[in-house]
Amino acid sequence: MNFNTLSEIITTASPLVLFIGTSVGLYYYKNLDKIGKLLFFYLAGSLLIDLSSRLLSELIHNNLFLFFVLTLLELFVFLKLYYHVTKKKKLVLGLAVFGIVYTLVESIYLNANNVKIFQPYAKALGPLLIVSMALLFFFELIKDEEKLYKNEADYLVLNSTILCFFALQFLIFLPLNFLINTDLQLAGYIFIGNVFFLILFYIYLTYFICKRGKNQKRSFFG
Repeated sequence: MNFNTLSEIITTASPLVLFIGTSVGLYYYKNLDKIGKLLFFYLAGSLLIDLSSRLLSELIHNNLFLFFVLTLLELFVFLKLYYHVTKKKKLVLGLAVFGIVYTLVESIYLNANNVKIFQPYAKALGPLLIVSMALLFFFELIKDEEKLYKNEADYLVLNSTILCFFALQFLIFLPLNFLINTDLQLAGYIFIGNVFFLILFYIYLTYFICKRGKNQKRSFFG
């Protein structure tokens, strides 16, 4: 299988997985708690951004500014998630305001018309802020065993998944412009690898939503 075929398969699978995840979220929406609903909105928003990027690529051959839209979505969903589950609510709120303001300012001043000079540091900053909150939540769970018990193993696995995924996002997007200008083929392979891990992340979030929805449904009816 050559690179072009692999690229086509993986990039086609992404919206399909997002569509399935969004459909699952819609089915269980009434049974979901705040965390489940936030993850549903993330999948639905990611699907809209994915489809919009493909449409804009065909119409105007430029969809780079959607990096900022995706960053804003990630910051809103995951920092709001940690606002609900951590004790450091003022810290989460401060990081959210800082991340959103920086992303908006960079989206205004950064040139999104030339891929060779396009370096969205917001796309690295956003994951870094989310990773910071994931680590903070880990420390809270370690210090408070009762909280770990109440939140069940699901939250521990969710937090671990978020931590690993966004740590990878940070490592990929921080040197993005350097990779594009140094080795375009290597950048292409990294992009495909990133989409593959995105798909795995979407699949896990879909599983989490489905599991939480089923558990809530059972608690209501049986």
